[in-house]
Amino acid sequence: MKKVTLFSSLLVAGTLTFTGVNNTAQADEIEYDGARTVWGTVVDAESDLNGDGWSNGGYSLDWLPDNQRERISELTDQRQAGEITQVEYNEIVTDIFDEEHALINGPYGGIETTEENLASVAFNAPKTLDAAPVKDEPYNYNFVYDGYEFDFSYDGNSWTWGYEEVDKEYTDEELIDLVHNNPEVLNDAPVKYGAYDFKISDDKYVYHFASDGEEWTWSYENK
Repeated sequence: MKKVTLFSSLLVAGTLTFTGVNNTAQADEIEYDGARTVWGTVVDAESDLNGDGWSNGGYSLDWLPDNQRERISELTDQRQAGEITQVEYNEIVTDIFDEEHALINGPYGGIETTEENLASVAFNAPKTLDAAPVKDEPYNYNFVYDGYEFDFSYDGNSWTWGYEEVDKEYTDEELIDLVHNNPEVLNDAPVKYGAYDFKISDDKYVYHFASDGEEWTWSYENK
């Protein structure tokens, strides 16, 4: 399987990090044993069916304006006629996706900073985040969204952003162990995605875990 060279610090499956410095933004060039997608992410190498470094998974063009859909249709005709390769086609479509997503979300330095939008930009237009911080003033955003933990920060000089897939399928035994041996894990993040409210118990205690989707609590008491 072909290795893909990227200009973002994509190190493990489901994880991406980037650091930029004003006037010198450039991530280290690395190789990643995976498959690129036109929306700016890297997925498991198994989805690269023909070994060209690109995922063979599908994607939607419905969100693009008519002129860009027509442009991609013309590119498709050129690819089918052998005028451009599949890799060249994918590179151009990737640039189109980046360009349009940046337009939707505003210019560099002015991206809407809702959790949903920051996650969308990270997945769909990472070059936007590589090019400049999302705001002109310092910031620090950390949140879990759609199964990933995101970090965006800027100190006025350098900025970083990244995301990591989060595994939150705790068993009752694991939750009880965390309560007694690693409570800081429960303090740092909720135990499930979204809102929840449930109780579990062992021979001595009843444990309560709750979240409204934004704030979370946990506690335990004697039976």
